[in-house]
This record gives sequence, structure tokens and C-alpha cells, in this order.
Amino acid sequence: MGINLEYLFIWTYNGYFSDDMKKTLVFLLTFLIINTIGFNFIYSWDDCPFGEKDSSCVYPGDCGKYIDTNNNRICDRSEPSPLTNQKETPTVPIELNLPEIKGSTIKTMTLEEVAKAYSIDTQDLMESLRINVSPKTKVESLRPYGITNSMVKEKAEALFIESNKRRYGENAVINSTHQLESIESKNSLEKILKEDLLVTFGLMILGILYFFRFKRKEIRYFALGISLVYLGFIRGGCLCVVGSLQQLSLYLIGAIKGNYLYWLMLFFLPLGVTILFGRIFCGYACPIGAWQQFLNDIGTKLTKFRMPHKLDKILKYFKYLFALVIVGVVFYSRYPFFQKIDPFSYLFGFNFTLYGIISIAIVSGTSLLISRPFCRYICPYGAVLAIFSKFSIYKIKMKNGCKKCTLCDRVCETDAIANGNLDQAECIRCKKCIDSCKFGILK
Repeated sequence: MGINLEYLFIWTYNGYFSDDMKKTLVFLLTFLIINTIGFNFIYSWDDCPFGEKDSSCVYPGDCGKYIDTNNNRICDRSEPSPLTNQKETPTVPIELNLPEIKGSTIKTMTLEEVAKAYSIDTQDLMESLRINVSPKTKVESLRPYGITNSMVKEKAEALFIESNKRRYGENAVINSTHQLESIESKNSLEKILKEDLLVTFGLMILGILYFFRFKRKEIRYFALGISLVYLGFIRGGCLCVVGSLQQLSLYLIGAIKGNYLYWLMLFFLPLGVTILFGRIFCGYACPIGAWQQFLNDIGTKLTKFRMPHKLDKILKYFKYLFALVIVGVVFYSRYPFFQKIDPFSYLFGFNFTLYGIISIAIVSGTSLLISRPFCRYICPYGAVLAIFSKFSIYKIKMKNGCKKCTLCDRVCETDAIANGNLDQAECIRCKKCIDSCKFGILK
């Protein structure tokens, strides 16, 4: 027959111990438990009522609560807990190899494939690039959004580093064969746009000064040259003011995310200058206009062809229609298709495909015969500026008493003057009409 230990303990406890002995037994058991756990959990550390640190006072202490459980002759209440002084166990570094993928390879990959190659989330990559497109979109298709292959690579690398640092902390050691960029890349979209904005603004200021103060035409050609070289060929003509119309449309429909302050400023700054002084941007800061201007200066030495006035007047309305088409297509397709057909994106980007070569040849050849054909008949941003230029505060004014000599008509770069009438919408403030007038009618 088995023995019930629980019954035996209760019978012994109740049968052999008096009440006083029971109390004594409970006290001893409690003391034994406390001693086993340790005084470190009963007494407080670092809570000296006098704020002393490493106090060497002796029992019972000034507060009467002296205690020294670690026998170092320092009151426990004036020193930190031993638990906080324990040295952390050294950890083993976790080495991670950064995926090495060439830019030419990334170009042919989709965003989903890039994210998988770098073990990151596709949505995180798109948010980092501040776009809202399909994960199946190829990287090479992002250039119209102002995103290059190198930008995608840098963002993917930054996310790879960030995710592993978050997972492994300081133990993560990233191995790479090239110098890593910070998360905010030096070639970030915002930095590039900021530079574009500053250069554009500077060229417009130079144009305003020329219009009001300077007389040497070399100053204007200097501004056009800077625009053509920097905003055109160095910057690749990708992030341009003309393209900002569709970028603004993409931003409004949510196809582009994030802080696009510089895109908005790149769109509205020339617009603000136009309201004040007219189309200064077109005449002094636009690389597209500069290319056509230099070609036409060569062409005028070869031929004196001029577009018939009636046909010119009809064709000028086409740019307004084209601007509406661009906005409509962008809203419908959520894709910046303008860069696909813009000949200057091929010219400045050195992208000499069959279409690129043909379109560049057509625009350049036409520019030899006609002054600024793209600006006058096609440019969507020029259409926007033309509307506001009609209401500009500072205008070229024509006094009464015009002699109808047509000198100003013949030198006007955009055929904005006809029969003594000046069309403020088409005037780009080149000031050639003022310089050519022998009677001081224009000012």
C-alpha cells in the first residue's frame, strides 16, 4: 500500500507542532526562501536618500538603512546594481555580402526582380524611389520619371544595408567591392532638381538684367550657352522644366509619391517670372530654345525663308492642344509618355535610336529654316507660359506713331509682331525689336 505524502505532512504538521512552533517554522521557511533568492532583490540599489554616490558610511548609516550585501564596504544604496555593471557577452559579427549587380543588368530587370536580388521589399523600394507603378515595371522604363539605373541601384543597396542593420544591429558587417553611398545618395533626385532649379533661376535673373539694363547681346547668348551645355547635355535633358508639366500631373494623380517640392518649384518658378516679366525663361534659360536658336542663327545666313503669317498663326494654337493631350494621356495612363516622343530627350540623352535620329533631324533641320519651331508650335510648357505672358506686368510696349517699316517684324524670333501689333503671348523678350527700332517706338 502506497503512502500519501501530502496526508502524512499535514498529519505531522497538525499533530506534532503547537501554534507557536508553527509560527516559528513559517518564519524560518520564509527567511530561508529570502536568503536563497538573495538580498539584491529585496533592497534597493542607487536610492540613497541623501543622494550619495559610493558612500563609505558605516552601519547603521546616517539614514539608518545601511546595507552592504556585496561586502565592498560601500552602502548598496549609494551604488548601482551589480546587474547594470555586468559586462555584456561579446557578440560575433555577422558578415553580409552586398549583391554586386551591374547597372547595365539592373536596367533590364523589373522592380520586383531588383527587390528580390537585394532581399528587400518591392514596396519599400518603390516608396524609396517615390513612384507608384507596377512591380513588373522595368528599370529602364523609369527614366521618364527622372529615375536612372544608378539611382535604383543606390536605393536598393541602401535598403539592403538598412534592413540588415535593423535586423542584426551593430553586429552586421556589410562586405562590398565598391564604396557604399549613404541612404540619401549624393545623386539623389532632390539634389539634382535643386541644382536644376538654382541654375534655371540664375539664368532667368541674368535675362531680366539683360532686358532692363544690359545692351550687349553677347550676354544673352552666354545665358543660352550655359543653358544648352548644363541643363541640356550635362543634365541629359531628363529633368527639365518642359517635362515638369507632366511630372506635376503625375504627382497630382499619385503616380509619383513623396516630397516633390523641387518639381513643383521647377514648374511654378518660371511661371511666376512670366507673370512679372513675360517669357524670360523661354528667351534665356531653356536648353531646347537655345539649341533651336543657335541653329537658326546659322540658318539665317544661308536662307531668308519665313513661315507665312497666316499658317504661323494657325500652327501656334497646336501647342495648346498638345498640352491638353499630354495632361489627358498622363491622367489616363499614369505614364509620362512625353519623354518617349520628345526629340530633345533623345538629343540631350545621347539616345540615338532610329526614332531619335529621325526626330532630331526633323526638328534641327526645321530650326535652320524657321526660328524656334518646337517652341512656337509644340512645346506644352510654352503654351502654359504663353497664357500667363499675356497678363505680365512688365511688357514691351509700342507707342503710337509706328512707321510700319517692319524692321521689328523681320528680326522677331517668334514672329510675335505683325503689322505693328505685338502678341505678348508669343514674345520671349529677346529685345531684338527694341534694338532694331530706329524711331524709339518700342520700349
